Amino acid sequence: MTSPLDGLMVSAVDPGSDSAHLVYVSEGLADIVGSPATALLGQPPEALFANGTPVEQLDAVASLVAAGRQAAVLMALRTSSGIDRPVHATFLAVPSLSDGWPLYLAMFRVVDKPDAAPAGDAVIDQTELFDALAHPGSLDDVIVHLAERAESFLDSGRVAMGLAYAHQPTSTSFDLVRTAGLKPAILSEFFASWRSSEDCCSSSALPVASLPLEIAIEFQNAGIDSIWVTPMVRNEDEVLGAVAVAHPDRSTPTQAEQQLLNAVAHLAVVAMDRSRREADLALRALHDPLTGLPNRDLMSDRLDQLIDLSKRVGPRSTGDNGVLSVVLVDIDRFKAFNERHGPADGDRVLLQTAQRLRSVLRAGDTIGRVGPDKFLVVCPGRRDEADAFASAEELRSVVLSPIQLTNGDDVIVTASVGVVMVHNDDELTSNAVMSNAESAVDAAHEGGRDQVAVFDAELRRQLAARHELEAALKDAIADDELFLLYQPIIDVATGSMTGAEALVRWDRPGHGVLPPALFIDIAEDSGLIIEMGNWVIREACRQIADWPERLAGGRPTVSVNLSARQLSHPSLMPTVTEALDYFAVDPTSVGFEVTESMKVEDLERASASLVELAALGCHLSIDDFGIGYATLDYLRRFHMAHTLKIDRSFVDGLGSNREDTAIVSASITLAESLGLTVVAEGVETVEQLEYLHQLGADYAQGYLLSKPVELDDAHLLWHRATLIPGSAF
Repeated sequence: MTSPLDGLMVSAVDPGSDSAHLVYVSEGLADIVGSPATALLGQPPEALFANGTPVEQLDAVASLVAAGRQAAVLMALRTSSGIDRPVHATFLAVPSLSDGWPLYLAMFRVVDKPDAAPAGDAVIDQTELFDALAHPGSLDDVIVHLAERAESFLDSGRVAMGLAYAHQPTSTSFDLVRTAGLKPAILSEFFASWRSSEDCCSSSALPVASLPLEIAIEFQNAGIDSIWVTPMVRNEDEVLGAVAVAHPDRSTPTQAEQQLLNAVAHLAVVAMDRSRREADLALRALHDPLTGLPNRDLMSDRLDQLIDLSKRVGPRSTGDNGVLSVVLVDIDRFKAFNERHGPADGDRVLLQTAQRLRSVLRAGDTIGRVGPDKFLVVCPGRRDEADAFASAEELRSVVLSPIQLTNGDDVIVTASVGVVMVHNDDELTSNAVMSNAESAVDAAHEGGRDQVAVFDAELRRQLAARHELEAALKDAIADDELFLLYQPIIDVATGSMTGAEALVRWDRPGHGVLPPALFIDIAEDSGLIIEMGNWVIREACRQIADWPERLAGGRPTVSVNLSARQLSHPSLMPTVTEALDYFAVDPTSVGFEVTESMKVEDLERASASLVELAALGCHLSIDDFGIGYATLDYLRRFHMAHTLKIDRSFVDGLGSNREDTAIVSASITLAESLGLTVVAEGVETVEQLEYLHQLGADYAQGYLLSKPVELDDAHLLWHRATLIPGSAF
């Protein structure tokens, strides 16, 4: 026999930081080091080791434990008195019950311990108990294994184990994990009686004759003389369960047996804490931490189950088609709201919206948060599409009530809602249904927001056509089906061409030349805009390089459009610099236009690229000025720009619409004060050009001067003295 165990500690390792901390310290170990167990929790395990513990020894222990082996060493523990305490230490790893944090056990026996066990009281080797904690399986499996190991050390007696229901320390009822052949009903009554007593936090040996009569009779009939009860206690007063030994002939356990039962109770608490921690991790992994709602993964699983169930059930005898409706609620412009009011108020909106949506759900409906501003509601058992639409409309309308912000102000938010109907004969997965719901939300956005859109046959047809066009566009980039046209930019005062905007077109086989309105948005949404944009940059540089050989009088500045995704993409700057170097193009001959409708958050992410482009000497323009987000703030952020391009929608009303004329005039004045030149887009009449000249605009672009033309025609236009039709001003 070996000496009994004196101390135990359990440490957990955070996979994110790879750091370990103590999650359990036995009272015996606390006594050895002279510090309360509660003061040691949360500290790194090394805090208990004596100063000067060889690093090589700890590394060797870690290596053995990592390999799944026990590591036994002679070492010393640091004590509060300053005198190190020599111990025999055994370390081993405990596998996680699921995918939780790894746990490690350390068992300590004091060397030359003065208070040895009394003579004649045989000690019990408890090492095997810790192997039980490493037993694979559920919490109940581990507890049963502990009981079996403990029972094997006793000369006689049966070990029963009970845990508090759902780990509720205040419960007087226990979940019976091991009954040891005793009647469950009687054992439950015994545990309840013991749990309600004043001595339930300490070990006790109860003669069967002292128990309530009904319980005593049952135990006596089973040949039981006494019950030894050891509580599973956490934090000194939280009773998580109990170990009960039903013994046939001895009234009390020996000191060694009581130490054994204490160890079993301690290890059971460790197993329960581990199980609870892993359950919490699993809960967080499948639920949104802010609202507590199921997250996208859990909603996807729920949706798959309902789709599968609808296929197995089939149409109902009443004629009901077994309609399952899926509703996606998207809070309108939530990102802009967050920027304006801050994340605290953004969270208030999300919490209030979640609460309101839940308040109108019907029995059987499930709601989850599946995106930063999106909630998914799965509604089984809808009668028909009209019923499903009514449910979706109710969800949309409930969002509209005022929400009070942290400063006391009330705001009203709206939601765009997409609905997908799933019938029992549909061959759909949860991913396909969610994708269709996103498409329906997009349709609601395009319709003006704050409305419900249903994914129907027409939307399905449009989506299929869009997917087909996306696939064809991907091939078009690789198959050289794209080409560039150039629309001249002229000097308003002279009419001479000073530059041009490169515009991409697609010559799709069997369909002819497609305008950009048919494919640019698809390229943006699919991410193909990166590959396409890089092609435009390289092709424009290749063609610019040819101008000096064919033209006299220098070369124009040719600009290309950049999307927000391009500006934020790491391939942009390498593409620009490589194209400039390969084709030997002067950077001052190349311009880049960034739309003013680009959101502020996109511009912030792209600012580094804009600074680099300006540093190269490239010309930067703000395109579509006046129609985007927070124009004055945008100008402040876009401080590296050279040119401001006034959107065609304002130029169209120049001279005929007082508001448009005032906006164009103010924009020109603003640009001049900021040191920017001005290009007016969409000039289609001589009158518009005359107004621009009077207002002091520098440059103009539009069909009056030239439509987009191929490269050779752009060369010819470069040689013309003026592109203004008729007489000069």
